[in-house]
Amino acid sequence: MAEFKTDEGKLQEVSSILKAVLTSFGGELPMSQIDSEYRTVVGSSIPYKELKHGTLASFLQSIPSILKLQNRGGQLVVTVVNDENINLILQQVKQQNNSKCNKSVQKKKRYTEYTTRQLHANPNPRIPSMLNTRWQNNANWQQQQHSAPWQAPTIPTRPKFHSRGNSHLQWRSQCLQQPPPGFQSSPQQPSPGFQSSLQQPLPGNKANSAIRTVTFQLPTTQVATKDLKSGTSLQDESQKTKAPAAEKTPSKKTVKQQLIEAVRELEAELGKTGEDGIQLQFRTVPCGKRKEWCTVIMIGEMQVSSYPDLMSTQEEAEEAASKKALEVFPQLAKKKQVAQLPTTGDNTTSVSRVKQLLKERSPNKPFWWEPLRDMYCEVYKEKLPNDWVTKLKDSTNIGLVFDNPCTDKWTVALAEESTASRSQTPQNTTKPQDTPTPQQPSRGSSPSPPNEKTEDGDNTQPPKKLQLPSISLPTTPTWDVFVTCVEDSNTVKLLLVGEHYSGMLSELQTEMELHYMEDKNLKPVKEPVVGEIYVASHEESWHRVELLEVMGDQVKVKFVDHGDAEDIPLSDLHYLEAKFFSLPPQALQCCLAGLEDAPKEAAFQALVETLPMGKTLVARVTRRQEPYAIVLFDTSTSEDINLNDKVFESLAQHLVEPSLPPVGGLVEVYLTHASSKGTLYVQVESKTYKILEDMLKIAKRRTEEMLGEKVPVDLTKLYLARFSKDGEWYRAAPRSAVDPNGQVLMMFVDFGNSEKVPLSNIRGLQTMSPLLAKVPHQALPCCLDNVPSNPELKWTTQACQRLLDLASPDTPLLLKVVSEGTASRPPSVQLFKRLLPQNELVSINDTLSIDTKLFGSEGDSNNNSVEKEVVLSQVRSQQSSCASGASSQSCTPCSPTVGPDSFPPCFPLSLNDIPDVGSFFDVFVTYAANPYHFAVQPWKMAKKFEELSESMQNYYHNSASLKKVSAITVGQYCALKHTDDIWYRAQVEVVTNLSVIGIFVDFGDRFVTSLDKVQPLIPAFCTLPCLAIRAELSGIKAANKDWSPEDACRFRELVDHKDLVSVVHSKNVINTNTLFLSLVLIDTSDKTVDNYINDILVEEQRAVGL
Repeated sequence: MAEFKTDEGKLQEVSSILKAVLTSFGGELPMSQIDSEYRTVVGSSIPYKELKHGTLASFLQSIPSILKLQNRGGQLVVTVVNDENINLILQQVKQQNNSKCNKSVQKKKRYTEYTTRQLHANPNPRIPSMLNTRWQNNANWQQQQHSAPWQAPTIPTRPKFHSRGNSHLQWRSQCLQQPPPGFQSSPQQPSPGFQSSLQQPLPGNKANSAIRTVTFQLPTTQVATKDLKSGTSLQDESQKTKAPAAEKTPSKKTVKQQLIEAVRELEAELGKTGEDGIQLQFRTVPCGKRKEWCTVIMIGEMQVSSYPDLMSTQEEAEEAASKKALEVFPQLAKKKQVAQLPTTGDNTTSVSRVKQLLKERSPNKPFWWEPLRDMYCEVYKEKLPNDWVTKLKDSTNIGLVFDNPCTDKWTVALAEESTASRSQTPQNTTKPQDTPTPQQPSRGSSPSPPNEKTEDGDNTQPPKKLQLPSISLPTTPTWDVFVTCVEDSNTVKLLLVGEHYSGMLSELQTEMELHYMEDKNLKPVKEPVVGEIYVASHEESWHRVELLEVMGDQVKVKFVDHGDAEDIPLSDLHYLEAKFFSLPPQALQCCLAGLEDAPKEAAFQALVETLPMGKTLVARVTRRQEPYAIVLFDTSTSEDINLNDKVFESLAQHLVEPSLPPVGGLVEVYLTHASSKGTLYVQVESKTYKILEDMLKIAKRRTEEMLGEKVPVDLTKLYLARFSKDGEWYRAAPRSAVDPNGQVLMMFVDFGNSEKVPLSNIRGLQTMSPLLAKVPHQALPCCLDNVPSNPELKWTTQACQRLLDLASPDTPLLLKVVSEGTASRPPSVQLFKRLLPQNELVSINDTLSIDTKLFGSEGDSNNNSVEKEVVLSQVRSQQSSCASGASSQSCTPCSPTVGPDSFPPCFPLSLNDIPDVGSFFDVFVTYAANPYHFAVQPWKMAKKFEELSESMQNYYHNSASLKKVSAITVGQYCALKHTDDIWYRAQVEVVTNLSVIGIFVDFGDRFVTSLDKVQPLIPAFCTLPCLAIRAELSGIKAANKDWSPEDACRFRELVDHKDLVSVVHSKNVINTNTLFLSLVLIDTSDKTVDNYINDILVEEQRAVGL
């Protein structure tokens, strides 16, 4: 017999070459170059496919002893794993490099530009429904919706990528916000939560000598203010840049000069001179350990900073800040122009004008107040009073209707159209006095920052303990986001991009940099408390952190505005000033929708390879509870790219397709199916097969939820189908259309067998688990070489059965490929079975070919007829094999036999057990198919049910308690062992020769099982009433005649397996003893708002109110 040749030698050879290549380049290379450098040395690419890997990244990760992958600023880098020899070589390489160039090279910080984006196919935004919410803390941070694009400042993030083992990766890049071309918006105001220190000169200290401040009072004939450092006037400075007189063309003006001229022109336009002019102030300060410079420009009330871009000279810093100031200058100009307009004082005139605008622009729908106010200014060259809405919103005879659909946002509509428009917008039940205005903090807001005065030498006293407020999320269906880091298999940390999110974070961090630049403001933490919020100096920047763990002189902290965690020295931890508590933590924990079932390692690698780091993305939100489920889009090109789909495609590449080895090769297989034509199907043990098993377990739990849904049969797609022999669900491909009996011939692609399956036992796989549909088929066809030995003999049913007797479903076989397959015939193989205890190999081919009686001639009636084709198959899985073993041992030969007389009855809940109509009813949702079909348990009975369940497990897991059940009848109650190996109370609805079908009386979902999984209930298990109560949502109906699969999935996401508060709308008894409730469900898990499930479905246009 030929020896099995392994790839171990090839793997060692490739690993050694990779190690040498990396070492020659100083220990690391970008992943994009590693293959080309390998090809330069060897002459061919890295043979990762020959080594059974789907992608190069997957192969590189499989040799952690040689190298490791890291992500730095969005670029994958391959790094060699150091040992003593490698360290010595790298040190010599480093010394050689130093000898060539002794001058130190300053490494520039990375930054990435991002802007707010929109999906190209974004529909017209509809008027959002009123939300029954309480005021979120710090209204100033709330995202302003349905407004024009905004001009965002820079947002500093930590410019480094770290890899901590295999747990998670992090990207930290410095991000610069670029504005969309040609738009105008209102200028950005500093948050009242913290006042800019830039308006006041810094007190004298050791750092103050390095700060220069230049203030302009425009217009002037001469800029007389001098540079505090150099002593030269700005007029002299501007003269330096002028072209010589001999040149015909003047030199290009600096950006700073352009800004000064723009301010002068605006002042001239507004007629502002002298003290009434616009104040222009430049403040340049040193930043960081290296002496780099940062400039902050104040133009009136507007503040612009060059941070996080640090420059090597003061002039470069001023140019960088001036460039940003010019970009946002149109905002200031517009605000100043509007401020000059006269105010319409007569309400009758203003109301008449507003009604005319609405008739022209929005006669049938409400119009947002902010754009209406701007439109008024443009058309009538006057402005409305600031309190115009406040004074007129309660007026009833002016022909206008005012609405407040979300916090601090108003709409205005013509009164004639108010009924139609308001019917689409549920009324907000929040009392007006419970909603604070931006000037009036909410009851739960953080206390105002105290004016603390710290004496010199006493900087270690901890300030008053404060908590960060909760972030108020945008109510729009899509968010502009920036990915900061990826953790484990499906955890993505995001920052929201917007004026009131990343814009405010930029202001906060700029303020922190300037504040903690002064030593007197540093308050080191001596006694750290886990869970408290501090400020940490890390990578030359200051960050708000939450303390996770104390490890001596080291602490583990979480960066609350970025989402990642890091170990830092305790000496870098300081108390956070009270004014920096006002901004909520900005990092959001999210997951990619549809990736919940993905294998962890493959999913993590796919996220690393696929998600574009360093750019703004659009996230469509599918679940608004942390972790938020999102679908990411890259809209930087003309076509919107669905990144979730790209991750799925990358995942599919990591799922290696199984294959037989080349001729002469050996592999261990399991026999799953043999047909009467002599075609065998085998499975090869692999990581992909184990991933498939895990994903199928999750998918099987969802099949009953889709009961009753119509499934159109497409011959090109995969489905889940129930196999009649064991009642389990497996992947299958249709091989025929639906016949007159409502059945489809389905081939189980992971086992090779086929059978006709009723439509009721087929589920769509794409909607249930898109990733599961991408897993390669696991059944590999082959045929036994030289079996039968006589070419005139053919395979028979007896031969197939004998083969399956020789190879049980969980017996590993050794397969050797004899010849390759052709278009009409699969590969020929030899199968060997190992016999214990001698460990002998026995040829299955020889065993079958010797017994010629197993095979028939060409004319035998039991051969090769399509109508009489016999399908013999075996199901192999760890769970099924264990279950079969358990069931075979469950009843001993001495176990008594019981029949239908041994099953005592159970009793349902009565109407008296349910609160009166209109009362609150705390429930636990056990099963959710759609809003008209779900089940609940009374929450108050949870403890009794837990005690019952524990008693049942203890009783039925004792083999002495089990009985052999000979029969059971419809309507009887029993104990049933489910596929999760747990016993539940159930009621039988259908009994056939092969199966028992019924309902779990404490959960409401249905089952299909065999009689050997059934046991009688003892009387003690019948005292607690059946807890599952059928229910429907009250007050709504499906928006599209019936609930779609998407509607059902969304409803399950909102309520399934959750503790909810309900209001009883009605209660009835149907079918003589079945309780049926009509409920209003309320999710109270959010401490700040009660979410009505009805309102959510109506808002998402899945339902309409009755």
